[in-house]
Amino acid sequence: MRKLLLVFISFFLLGVTENKIATKKGVINFDGNKREYYFSFPKNTLKPFPLIINFHGFSSHAIEQQEFSQMDNYSHQNGCGVIYPEGIKKSWNIGKGMMNDENDIGFVNALIDSVTSKYNIDSDRIYVCGFSNGGEFSYELMCGLSNKIAAFGSVGGNFIINEKRSCNISREIPLIHIHGTKDRLEKYNGYDRYYLSTMASVNFWAEHNQLDKMVVENIEDVHKKDRTTVEKYIFYKDNSDTKVIHLKVVNGGHVWIGSPTFDLFYQKLLFGKNNHEINSSKELVDFFLKYKLSDFN
Repeated sequence: MRKLLLVFISFFLLGVTENKIATKKGVINFDGNKREYYFSFPKNTLKPFPLIINFHGFSSHAIEQQEFSQMDNYSHQNGCGVIYPEGIKKSWNIGKGMMNDENDIGFVNALIDSVTSKYNIDSDRIYVCGFSNGGEFSYELMCGLSNKIAAFGSVGGNFIINEKRSCNISREIPLIHIHGTKDRLEKYNGYDRYYLSTMASVNFWAEHNQLDKMVVENIEDVHKKDRTTVEKYIFYKDNSDTKVIHLKVVNGGHVWIGSPTFDLFYQKLLFGKNNHEINSSKELVDFFLKYKLSDFN
């Protein structure tokens, strides 16, 4: 049922914005497949620049993710490049529940190797995030590729327990997770013992990092008409800069929170309420740039 809903509403996302940003299309050969991606470069590529890899949701595609996340607007201001990869069968392999058994972690590993050999990317500052199934896949990469990725983010995608995957990593993992409590597709309270709730997802990594302190901040509710509010949970510990942050959007739906592309009436009807106190792309970029991979060596 969840898959059918995602396929149905994907048609309503097509053409949701007119904000076309020039990108360079790339292809790498991996596991017998031609894997495509789209690269949005910062203005200054003469010096090494940070890279964010932004994954689309189930039944969506790379350019759609670029358009409705509008991450380029914030990443370019901070000198970051963004890659939007294309998933096979419009999905990412999370080991459970999706129509994809590809080695997507291996693909991302090969993609990073390929682009860092071609372009002036700072390999110490590579980050990943995604929406819905793309956010779930970002969690997968915490377990599978933490040797190359400095920090991780998810919007509307929880941590999926995958019995086929081990997650024995020793380094600390910075994480930011943004999620609406009224998300009908990626439920805030989870589905079962495999599809964790949002709070269980962030708690898993807070405990992994041994973050023994937590504070909650209420973001000022200026835009009262959207009928949503934001609570910011910050997990931390003394003598460490590593944090796990959860932005809980009370009454928020299955949207890239803060993006104006989700403000149209039919999108509110399908996906639920948007919030205008925060912007997911800005929150992700600001969080990522606090970390370098070498911080954890």
